[in-house]
Formats: sequence, structure tokens, C-alpha cells
Amino acid sequence: MGLCVVSKPWSAALAGAFAAGSACGSEAAVRVRLTDPADPETTCPLHQCFPSLFTFAGVYAFPSSEAGPHTASEFRAQKGSNSCVFSPPVDSSYSQMIAEWPIAVLVLCSVMVVVCTLAGLLVGNLPDFSDPLMGFEPRDTDIGRKLIVWRNVESHTGYKKTFSLSPYAEKKSRGQKAAQGGQEARTRRMVEQVYGVDGFFCGPPEKGYSQLVFMSTTAGSLWNLQAIQSMCQIEQDKIRSHVHFRDLCQRTEANECCPSWSLGNYIAVLYNRSSCLEITQGDISHTLALLRACAPDYHKGILTPSCIGPETMRQKHPQCAKVPEKCTRFSAIYQLLHFLVDRDFLSPQTIEYQVPSLKYSLLFLPTRKGASMMGIYLDNLESWDLFDNYTSITGMDLGLKQKLFQHYLLLDTKYPVLAILAIFLSISFYLRSVFITLMVLLTVVSSLMISYFLYKVAFRFTYFPFVNLTAVIILSSICANHTFVFFDLWNLSKSQNPSAGLSQRVSQTMHHFAYLMLASCFTTGAAFYASYISNIIAIRCFAVYMGTSVLVNLIFMMTWLPSSAVLYERYIATTCAYKPEDYWKNTGHKRAALSLHYVLRGLQKTLCETSKLLFEKLLPCGVIKFRYIWICWFAALAIGGAYISCSNPKLKLPTLESSSVQVFRLSHPFERYDSEYCHQFMFERLEHGEGQRMPVTIIWGILPVDNGDHFNPKSNGTLVADATFTIQSPDAQKWLFEFCQKVKNQTFYYLDTEQKSTVCFMEEFVRWMDSRQCSQRDNSFSLCCNQFSFPYGSEVFLHCIKMMLLEQGREGAETYDLGLRFDGEGNLAALVLQFQTVYHYSFNYSKAKHFYEEINLWVTEEMKTAPVGLQNGWFTSKLELYNLQHSLSTETMVVMGLSIAISFVVLLLTTWNVLLSVFSVTAIAGTVLVTVGLLVLLEWQLNAVESLFISAAVGLSVDFTVNYCISYHLCPHSDRLSRVAFSLKQMSCATAMAASALFSAGVIMLPATVLAYRKLGIFIMMIKCISCGFASFFFQSLCCFFGPEKNCGQILWPCAHTMKDYSDDSEPNGTYACGGNEKQNRLRKVQESNTANEQYELQPLSRKLSDSFDNSTSTSKLSNRPSVLSEDMQAEDNRCPRIGTHPPLERERQNLQENFGGDQAILCQCPALQTSSPYKHRQLNKSQCSTDTAQCLCSLGSSFDMLNISSETSISDFEQGLKLAESASSCPDVLELSDSYSQTERGYLNGKRDTLRLDLRETVFDISPAASQQNSSSWKNRFGLGSEGPVVLPNSQPDMPDVWIKRSSAQSSGYNS
Repeated sequence: MGLCVVSKPWSAALAGAFAAGSACGSEAAVRVRLTDPADPETTCPLHQCFPSLFTFAGVYAFPSSEAGPHTASEFRAQKGSNSCVFSPPVDSSYSQMIAEWPIAVLVLCSVMVVVCTLAGLLVGNLPDFSDPLMGFEPRDTDIGRKLIVWRNVESHTGYKKTFSLSPYAEKKSRGQKAAQGGQEARTRRMVEQVYGVDGFFCGPPEKGYSQLVFMSTTAGSLWNLQAIQSMCQIEQDKIRSHVHFRDLCQRTEANECCPSWSLGNYIAVLYNRSSCLEITQGDISHTLALLRACAPDYHKGILTPSCIGPETMRQKHPQCAKVPEKCTRFSAIYQLLHFLVDRDFLSPQTIEYQVPSLKYSLLFLPTRKGASMMGIYLDNLESWDLFDNYTSITGMDLGLKQKLFQHYLLLDTKYPVLAILAIFLSISFYLRSVFITLMVLLTVVSSLMISYFLYKVAFRFTYFPFVNLTAVIILSSICANHTFVFFDLWNLSKSQNPSAGLSQRVSQTMHHFAYLMLASCFTTGAAFYASYISNIIAIRCFAVYMGTSVLVNLIFMMTWLPSSAVLYERYIATTCAYKPEDYWKNTGHKRAALSLHYVLRGLQKTLCETSKLLFEKLLPCGVIKFRYIWICWFAALAIGGAYISCSNPKLKLPTLESSSVQVFRLSHPFERYDSEYCHQFMFERLEHGEGQRMPVTIIWGILPVDNGDHFNPKSNGTLVADATFTIQSPDAQKWLFEFCQKVKNQTFYYLDTEQKSTVCFMEEFVRWMDSRQCSQRDNSFSLCCNQFSFPYGSEVFLHCIKMMLLEQGREGAETYDLGLRFDGEGNLAALVLQFQTVYHYSFNYSKAKHFYEEINLWVTEEMKTAPVGLQNGWFTSKLELYNLQHSLSTETMVVMGLSIAISFVVLLLTTWNVLLSVFSVTAIAGTVLVTVGLLVLLEWQLNAVESLFISAAVGLSVDFTVNYCISYHLCPHSDRLSRVAFSLKQMSCATAMAASALFSAGVIMLPATVLAYRKLGIFIMMIKCISCGFASFFFQSLCCFFGPEKNCGQILWPCAHTMKDYSDDSEPNGTYACGGNEKQNRLRKVQESNTANEQYELQPLSRKLSDSFDNSTSTSKLSNRPSVLSEDMQAEDNRCPRIGTHPPLERERQNLQENFGGDQAILCQCPALQTSSPYKHRQLNKSQCSTDTAQCLCSLGSSFDMLNISSETSISDFEQGLKLAESASSCPDVLELSDSYSQTERGYLNGKRDTLRLDLRETVFDISPAASQQNSSSWKNRFGLGSEGPVVLPNSQPDMPDVWIKRSSAQSSGYNS
């Protein structure tokens, strides 16, 4: 065996060579491949490469002067035909660059950030957040393309636009304006006649007026005198008393504000009361009787606005004859039923009730909706005291929802800012360094700005949605987790090898951290990029920006963060001034500072001890001991989440269009009106609700092609004309004529008497032609007359259809739409046919789906029979909500599944271990399913924002699981239980701290008024806590049962030189294979251990135990192998003087230091902190250090500094030798090796140990069989453990010196076999 004690940069390389030699079974010679400029292929034993190489106590060492010129890139250990080759994962030149030029790296990164930021901000337009909800609609779907093209057709139709309804647009426009003026005059005269000469109301109530919804405070009926007068009084106090109301209200001819359209005012008009406060109980009773008599006709659809007015107007509509005259004499009856009372009041189901219940009543204010109402709302309506003893305002529609949303969006920005501040305060608390916290904050900002540059300039995205700002919180959470892990590894390297230089420390830290960052960031970024397949614009933009931010952050965490750590260690930490104790006792404030320092230090010590107990003992033991429970529990949670989210009750699809999407909490009056009350009143249901008929619009002449920017909702593209479109051919005329009859014969066709259908325009045109008699004197009647038979010639058809439109336009007051669209030159460009169906508009996804599929199938089949010029027809309807529902219902789970699949592929490519990748993805999938299941239980609707969160769930679930996965993968131990405990002890503290920081950030966002902020806070809290639970318990429990041991599950490539070689019988054949039965392996290992002991070879006395357990767990409880336990003394730090050093050994140590020279690291002079064996009979006395009089009030390190794991002593598992080969290539334990080996002296196991007590079940010398049966006390007496002198263990090799072990006279015998 060989151990190399050298200075940088050879210490890590030769420590790895020693481990390599152990793994290959080398006894004495370790062959090292050196990369030297003169002879890059030099390969020789150590004692030949370095003439001054000498040995003592079985340890190789050489002066640093001979190691300096060489740089190790690869080292080989060889014994016979067995060979192991190891390469350092992080290039030493990279670590050396970070360590020697940190300021240059930071400056270079800063310049790049500034340049990219300026380029991103100056190129193109800045982000526009005036409409934060823009982009939450599907774009690249079949329905979405047709809706966009139809909106383009509508927006391009009109005077001086692309299309017009008449071939003579200019002439028609003048006549249309004149006709509209006459119509307005007739309307005003009709209003004055209908609504009374007194002019109490200023016209009928309209949708454009502000509306308030009243509800009874006692949950009773509003149809009583007190409630009606209460509504009038609240209106007077909250609305009309405002100073700006008179400036906003509609005015009468007397220049007074018009009265409101309220229940009380209508009753007052019917019975000639001066105001609603003057009405009586009798007026209310008479009005109820009148409404009861007219309600049946209203609900049957007979009582319509056309029936109200003079007798001559009612005679034009035959159905009005059935309506009683008292119901049509005044418009008040119709308007009360249509606008002011809820739909259940006097409905066919409740009309027989003696006292019908009025749940809700609507009040129309004489003010227009819009931003002008903002002042009244903020002053009088934003408060929660909108009630009295009888009624309360529970809903309102002031046209302010979007404006108020923008207002609160800016006002509530303080909550995300406080959440981000909480994350970085957690970092500052954990690291106790403001400088490092600021550098991490700059990392987040820099990553986001460079990502914005790439998003805008490189990817050429022109739209930046508001939801992209959530990347600040998400990226801060990711950075917090990585920062905690980095500085835990940094402090571990620092504590294990205090004398190592910054270059070596960076190399050792980045060895693990770089691997972790690659796996974590690539997996997280790929999961975010998977959401790109979504059809919703905002989600696609967020996927690109968030995935790019994660990958850019990877670069900064690999460069900026280690450079910041080096900068802190070199320039900031060294400025901490140690002052003598008298300095702090001079003045009162210094004494107070010193007292505070003592208190904080005591608190820190308490936290450290608590964290050590929790994360080193309780958590590993709890996970491993109860692993059966954890697997069953979390598997049940995942199955339950999958059932809830995918089967029953599932996520509810949205029931509101994007214009009415929920933006505030559900109790807000605006949201209550949109979600509840607008469906309670008949005028809303008939105009925008489930009461309206579903129209069908069929378009020819325009192709359904969306050539706009699919990533910009403002870009609708241009219209693409169908070059084959024609309707003047005889075949086309015949087909359109027959098409009318086919539509009428369909079961879904509805004949609307009020709204004229254009689907039968060809029939109307034929009737018009047949009705015209030919005349020689009138040119128009000589061509367009009944002398021509159908179908007509092309020229006749085009000329006469234009004549018909011109003639009909002169007779009609309104624009006559025949379905034809003409271009600017008067040519026929498109055809638009519309008709109503029997289907009603529905928020139900199944009903809308049935409507769409039936109409789409019928239209598709009809287009197949159309002539050539009409085969490219397509249809659309009111399908905006269905389009959103269909996209969310089909793509959400697809995006989530694809993200999980991509995460598995990326993890497999980074770890090359099938089992670990499968377990990690299982934990990630369980996290997502449980989170979605909880969202279902919280009654979240699957709107676009919720879909955004779910698509990001996989990316947010990756970090913690990958932390444990990589730590398990890089663990030096071969058995799975030790690996599980090692990864828990190494990563659980950072993981728990990151989860706590994100949980606190989520809690801070809960009070926000804006729903998106609140839901983001809830989502972050749930996803991080659930992810932490699944990673710490479920993933680790899976590894306890099925985790890979040695190279189990590892994809081994024949040419790979960085694979671990745990045993000689492994099969590196390019595939992955698992070991045999665990019990058989253990029995084989015990036999190999006994065989190794019978060789009388002096095995290494120091072996790093599993960092997961103390000696009891690693040697007895887990492996059931012979154990040799040690108890070590504890010390404070390297400044402590050595106590009780044996004089000959001290002289040997001094000689060794002289040989090493001044540049060599000073050997440790005091024992390190050790964890004693649980088998001990009594504890050793701790060595006491004299307390420094110097005090320091600044430091850097984890508050939960639990990663200073002690190297315990054991010679169990002899059959494995000292299998630390992987520690040199893929495990941070090389840090401990290089530390302990660099400070070894004769008579001591290493520089950290002062006393060693061995309890052996088996002898290690060739003694007689009889002697081997003696008890442990005779064994100890034989070798002098009962005397005061040191124990001398002779080396089996004659050319190696013996090992001296100092004995403590206070020691007990320990474990007796």
C-alpha cells in the first residue's frame, strides 16, 4: 500500500493514485502516469520517479520541490493484469484560473452582462404590460386559426377597408349615414313616447351602464319595503354623495342627473311616487301581482320589446296579440323581468309560490362603465362596509376589471419583492455573509438579463408576456438551492483540509458541484422547454424564457459563484480583525457588542448541534428504519394524486372567456359578478350566456391560414385569398341553391324570425330576378329580369347581384348584408353565409364538443360535394371558450408527461445509471401528481395561469431529487444503505433550508389581492414541500431497497476511464448489470475478510466509514461483519497544542517537518473532532484548548455546519481493501484523503488522531490455533495494552517499519468478544 503526502497540485492526484492502488490490489508499488512537457508518457513507480522518496510507517512521501513542475491529468494503478485508470473530472487549469484570477472572471462576466443588457433593452420595443392577460389563448390550433382569420375578416370589412358589403361602397356609405341619422331621430321620438312625457328615466337600461348587485343581508327575500328602500339609501350614500358623481352621470333636459334604474324607482314611476323612498307596501303588492300576471308570457318568449308601444307597432308582430295589454302598456314590466330581478323570480318553477323569493336585484347607475368610475370605486366601493341591516352590495360591474387589475398588479408587486427578499435573507442567514448573498442576487439578475437578450435578439421573440416575470422567483429558488449545496461542499473541503490552497479547494468543491449543476440545470431546463409544445402563446413564451434562464444560470453558477467564494476568502475574510479581549471591554457599546456576539455564537452552536442531531442521526435512521412505511405512504399519495387529477374529480375546465377570466380572489365583487351574478339575470344570459343560440358562419374565398407571428398575440397576420373561389359558374349557383335546402333539412337548423339568415341568399336572388318584368326603356330591367332562367350566366349573375344589393340598400335603413364581400374595385372577393342552430351557448365542455364535432363533420362532408370553386369553404362559431377548454384538456397532461420523459432522458445522460434515473423520475412524477391533486381539492380551475403552473411543476420538482441522486451516485461506499445515509447527511441540510426559504416566500405572497400572486405563492409552497418530502423519503427509501450497489444499473462503456471499479469481478461489458443476492454477497465478503486477515498483511488502519452512520450502524447493524472500533479525542482547531505527545514520536514528527521544507503544509498539531463509537464503555476525556483572547465578529460558514464529517476509524470490510478509487474520480471523500494523508507522522494513524484504541475480534498475527482461542484480555496483554508503553504492530513486510500506536492508560478494554 502507498500513501502520498504532497503539496498542491499533486496532493489530490497522488491521493487518488493511492486509492487506485488499493482498488487494484497493489501491495507496494503504485504506478503513476505523469503529464510532463519533456516526457508526457513517463510511467514509473513513485520511488523511481522521485529519488528522494522515502517511507515511514508504510507511508510514501516526497518533498514538494520535486512535485512542483508536474501536472497530473491521469494516474494509473496496476497490479499484474489488473489496471485502473482515473481522470480528474474538473480540469485543474480551470480551478487554477478561478483561484488565481477571480476578479478577472467576475469582470469578464460583468462586461458580458452589461453588453447583453444594453443590447436587449435598446433593440426593439420594451415589454408592454398594459394588458397582462394578453396571450392566454390557443393560437396554433385548427379552431384558433379559423377564429383569427374570421376576426381579420370582420375587422377588414367596412368603409374604405379591404372588404365591403356593397360594390358601391362610397355611395352606399353616404346613404347609410343619412339613414342612420333618420333612425336615431325616430328612436328618440319612440323613447319619449314609450317612457312617458315626464322623462323620469333617461332611456332604457343598457349594458354599457355601471351595475350593482344587491343581496339580502339576512339571506331572505328582497321583495319587501325595507329592502327596496335600503337599496335606494345605499345608492344615495355610496354613489350619489361622491363629489365626482355629477361630472360623470347622464343628465336630463333639466341638467339634472338621471335617476338610476332600480327596483324602487320603477315602482315609484308605476304609482307616481316622487322617489323610491316614498313608495308604500301597497305599491309593492300591486307590482308583484302585475309581474305575476306577465311573467309567463315573458318566459315563453312572447313578451318582447317589439310588443311594447302603440297599438300600430304591436300589430306588426302577431305573437304580441296574445300578451295582455297591461303587460305591454308600460315598458317597466318587461324591463323589471329582463334587467332587474333574477331569473328564478317568478320563473315557471316558482310562479305558484305565494310569496316568491327575490335573491338578487340589479341596479343600473346613470354612469358609463370605464376608467371614469375608478375614483368612486376606490373612495366608496373598495371598502367592506357596503351593507346595512337589510341589504348589501355583493357584486358590481363598473367596467374597471382590467384597469383595476393593472392597478393592483403594480400595488401588489411588494409581495413578490418581499418573497424574493425572504429567499435571499435565508441565504444570508445560512451563509452569514452579506457579500455572498449580494453576489448570488447578481447571479440571478445577470441570468435573467442575458436570457432576455437571447429571447429577444437571438430567438427573435417580439412579445414578452407578463407571466415571464415569475421567472425571477423561480430562478431565485433554484439559485438558493444550488448556493446552499455549493457552500456546504466548500466548507466541507475547507474543514477537511485547512492547509489546502484555494486552487485545490475550488477543484475539490467543483468536482461534486459541477456534476450536480450539469444534471440539475440540464434536467430543469429541459423540463421547462418541454412546455413549448403548448398551443397557448404565453406558456410557449414562458417555456423558452425560463428554460434559457436556467441554462444561462448554469454558466454563472460555474464561474461567478466560485469566483465570488475565492474573492471572499482571499480579500474579505482575511480582513476580519482579531482584537484582544480587553479591547472589547473598554466602552459600553463594545461590551454590548461582545455580549451580543456571545449570544449569537451560543445560538449558532445550538443550531449546529440541533442540525447535526437532525440531519446526521435522526433523518438517516428514520428514513432507513421506516423505509417500508415511507414507500407505502408516498406511493399511496402519488396514486391518490393521479386518481384525483386524472379521473375524479379532475381539474375543472374554465367556464369564462379570456375577457372575463378570474384575476382577483373569488370573493371580490367584480369576480362574483362575472362568475355568479351575470348568469342570474336574463339579459346577460340571452346576450352573453347560455341562453343565446350558437351561430354557424361558413366562409368561402378566404383560406384559414394564420400567417402572423404565432408568438405575438398582437400579430394577426394578413388575409390569404382563395384563388379558386368563384360562385358565378352555373354549377356553383346550383350547389348554393341546393345548399340552402340542405341546411334547412338539418336537425340543428333553427329559424330565427328576428335575425335574418344569409344562408339562402341564392333563393332570395332568384325570387328577386323572377319578380322583375323586362322593360326596354329601363336598362336595369332589360338585363336583370325574368327573361333569364336559373342558373344564370356569369356576367348576368355578377351584374344583377350588384343591382339587387343597390336596390335593397336604397329601400332599407340599415346596411343590407347578403353575405357577399366585395373588394375595393367592386369585385366579388368572398362569401359569408350565417344561420342559427338549435344549440345554445354552453360553458360545458362536453356540450360544446358535441356541437363542434357535429357541425364540423357535416360541413366537411358537404364541402366534398361542392364544385371546384367552393370546395375550400370552412366554418367557425362562438368557439373561443371551447378552443381554450380543448387545448387545456388535451395538452396539459401531455406537456407534463413529456417533461417527465425528457427529465428521465437527461438524467440518464448525466448519470449513466438506469436505476437512479428511474427512481428520480418516479419521485418527480409523484411530486407533480400530488401537487396537481391538491390543486384539484382546492377547486382550482384549469385556466391558462394554472396550466402555466402545472407545466412548470416538473421543472420545479427536479432540484431536490437531483441533489440526492448525484450525492448517492458519487458516494464512495458500495452498499446501498451506506450510500443512502451518506447522501442524506451531505444534502439534507441544504435541501431542507431551500424548501424552508421557498415556503416562507410562498406564505408572504398569500395576502395579495391579485389572484395570480396568491396562486403562485400557494403553488410554490406546495411544490417545494412535496418535492422535499418525496426526495428525502420516497427516493431514498427506493434506494434503500433497490438502489444500485457498486456498478449496478451503470451503463459501462469499454473506453470509459472514469467508471468506478468496486470489485475485481465486475463486468465492464458495455451494459449494466446488478450484483447477486445481498446475503450471499455479505457472506462472501466475510469469507474474503477472513482470508485477507490470514495473510498477516498489515491492512490500512484508517478507513473512512460510511458518512451515514456511526460504527454501530456501518459495521454491526448493516454488514454483520467483524468490526474494529475506535474512539478519538476531540480538539477545537489547529491552534490547540498537542497534549501528551510521546517524545520519540514528537521527534520523528519534527524531523519529518524539516524534510518537507518551509513551503510544505504544517502538520496538524491537535486531533480533529471525532464521533465516538456507540460501543464504547465510557467516553474519553476531551482535550482542552486554551481559549484565544482574540475575538472576531465576522465569519463565513453555514449556520448548520453539519457537513464537517469526522473520519472514523475502522478496519472492517478487509476484503475490500481500501476501495476509495471512486473518491479520486467521482466522490468528495478525496478531500478527506488528501487532508488526512498530508499530515501523517510516525506512531499515528494520521495527523488528526492522537490516540487510537483497537478492539479486535480476530487476531492479525500468525499465532497458534490455541492462542487464537484465547480471550481478548490475553490478546491485549500479549501486545502490551495493559502496560504503559506503546503498542508495536510489526509490519509483515521486512522492508517496512513497524507501526507504533500510543495507548491511553485511562482506556477501558472496550468491546469484549
